[in-house]
Amino acid sequence: MVKWIQGIHWGKVIGIGVLFAVISMVVRQLEMLWTIQYYTDPAYFGLWSPLMMPKAGPPPPEFFIFSIISSIFTGMALTLIYYYLREYLPKGYWKRSFFFADVLVATSFIFFTVPVALLFHIPYGLLAWWFGSTFVIVSASSLVIVKMVGMK
Repeated sequence: MVKWIQGIHWGKVIGIGVLFAVISMVVRQLEMLWTIQYYTDPAYFGLWSPLMMPKAGPPPPEFFIFSIISSIFTGMALTLIYYYLREYLPKGYWKRSFFFADVLVATSFIFFTVPVALLFHIPYGLLAWWFGSTFVIVSASSLVIVKMVGMK
């Protein structure tokens, strides 16, 4: 078995996944308040998935259930990435937390923000809000992950 896998505390991974979902839902709801004009503009109705907006109006409960479940798994995945990388990250709680967050934010920018900007008709203002809220979510979550998993 690979060495880093042996050190995983699965209870922490699941707990951090739940905390990530809470952080993510709070930040995304605040973001939605500031960007509601994009979601209510009929010109953009075609952008949203049928799960999020099957018809004009607020998302159905199924969307929120799916969002919570996917956020838990995302938080768990980020925690596993931290377990894998932690021996290569700088020492010190703050430095390590923000270095890990920087790696995740840069990866998000390269593999999500840039391709979405190039391929889809998403308003740049909304894309900037998504990037900013992702930065907040990842930074806060990195502080939680490093604190709960530890420095080792």
